[in-house]
Amino acid sequence: MQKVSYMGNGETTEFTFNFPYFENSNVIVTKNGEPATGYQVIGTPGGADADIPYSGGKVVFEIAPTALDSITIARALPLGRAIDYQPTAKIDPTTLNQDMNYMMEVLKDLQDELETLRTQYAEIADKDSTATLLARIATISEDITTVRAQITALGDISTLRQTVTDLSTNVGTIDSRTSNLLDYVIETQIPTAENNYTWYRKYKSGWVEQGGYATTSGNTGAQITLPVTMSDAHYLINGTCDNNTTGGVFHFVIYENQTTNGFVASPAYAGEWRTGAFYWEVRGMAA
Repeated sequence: MQKVSYMGNGETTEFTFNFPYFENSNVIVTKNGEPATGYQVIGTPGGADADIPYSGGKVVFEIAPTALDSITIARALPLGRAIDYQPTAKIDPTTLNQDMNYMMEVLKDLQDELETLRTQYAEIADKDSTATLLARIATISEDITTVRAQITALGDISTLRQTVTDLSTNVGTIDSRTSNLLDYVIETQIPTAENNYTWYRKYKSGWVEQGGYATTSGNTGAQITLPVTMSDAHYLINGTCDNNTTGGVFHFVIYENQTTNGFVASPAYAGEWRTGAFYWEVRGMAA
């Protein structure tokens, strides 16, 4: 098939072609692979005695195709006779030549299409490529057979599902059987100046470790509010005096009014509460 392609630019409206044709219906114009509209075919006459009426021409669009438009101008000659020669009629050489040239141009187009098909499918037609393809198909077939055998060996899927269910019931879930063996941290708070150096670590089992920093003035003690509420008031408290603060040297920390939410504490010396600072730590089960 005779054809020529262009890309639009938003300005050009005329696109030329130089293949011969017989009438305007032989010129097929497409834009972006679809039949184009809004254009006119203007042929270049081949001359009064030309064997083919038009030697080429141009396609003129009403609106210039954009830079994104792909324009293709091709020739399509219907396979058929346009002239019926009568036995008693005189044969005009020009008419005969045009008729013969029409058939020749049709044959040229068919030859071009056959050549295109031969090029596109040359690899498939090649014997080595065909043998490779058949070998791949055979390998895939063997893989399918193997997988089918594996599936068959598993038996009925409903039976397999019931077996797994029974196994889960008898053995129990991993979580339930290891709940007393494995424990790990699920939530934490890092001590910073913004949270008054209060920290905690909560474990999956419910165990919690928490602590912080506090100061007291005189003998009033410091009310400690726990960041994590305890399950009851029977939890362990540890304290360490900060002897770097003002208020003297302290021996230990005294605790009072222990509840699930906190307690009162103060550094002490010789049984007396003192002004100062201390670190505290609590361990036990969270609520």
